[in-house]
This record gives sequence, structure tokens and C-alpha cells, in this order.
Amino acid sequence: MFKFILLVIALFLLLRLVLGVLKFGLRVFTTGFLRSSAHRPESFSSDQNIEETDYEVIDSHLKDNEQKIGS
Repeated sequence: MFKFILLVIALFLLLRLVLGVLKFGLRVFTTGFLRSSAHRPESFSSDQNIEETDYEVIDSHLKDNEQKIGS
């Protein structure tokens, strides 16, 4: 009975491993095609602008918090 339980647990873990690898492989496969079509300079500059905007928003929130703490 103990061997049967161990076998079921091992099969369950193996199944999870296989499904995880397949999902990861599928994700890499699909995003690989999307990224290869997005190597245009326009898309890079828009991504960079988005990142700069995010940092500006974070910076303004930090300054607001510093002012609240100081007063």
C-alpha cells in the first residue's frame, strides 16, 4: 500500500513537471515570435518612454511621501 501511495505521488509530481515544462516552452515559443516582429525602432522608443514615465511617477510619489513625513 505504501509503494502505491509513493507511486501515485511520484506520477503526480512528474505530471506537474511535464505540464510546467510544456507551458513554459509554449510561452517562450509564442513570445519569441512576438518579440521578433517588435524589433522596430519605434517600438523600442515607446517602450523606453513608458519606462521613463513609470520612474517619473514613482519619483513624484516618493517626493509626496517625503513632504507628508516632513510636515
